[in-house]
Amino acid sequence: MRDMKKFEVTPALIGKYINQVLYTDVNPVGKIIGIKGKTKVIIQPVEAGPNKAKMEYIPGGFVGHCYNQNEQEYDYAEVGEPFEAAISNSSLRGRMWRIGDSPRKYYDYNF
Repeated sequence: MRDMKKFEVTPALIGKYINQVLYTDVNPVGKIIGIKGKTKVIIQPVEAGPNKAKMEYIPGGFVGHCYNQNEQEYDYAEVGEPFEAAISNSSLRGRMWRIGDSPRKYYDYNF
């Protein structure tokens, strides 16, 4: 059995971003703007705008194959009201959330 390090809510999380990983797609959830207790954080929702890159396709697959999907570009904006969320090892895995230094959006055009 793998020994999982217990996740801790610390002030170092403030300013980090949470992204939701759904198989090959990634969507921004929000920016951690505060801490409320030992297990809860306050999150400012973040949304990605439309993809600014022009996706190019070649014949293949069912309809076509997008060969430049790694060139996706998005602008991000903080929207809506902040919300509270409990964060622990199990809640991060259950929601498929990943914490990082920047918001991330990725859409798999070939799936």
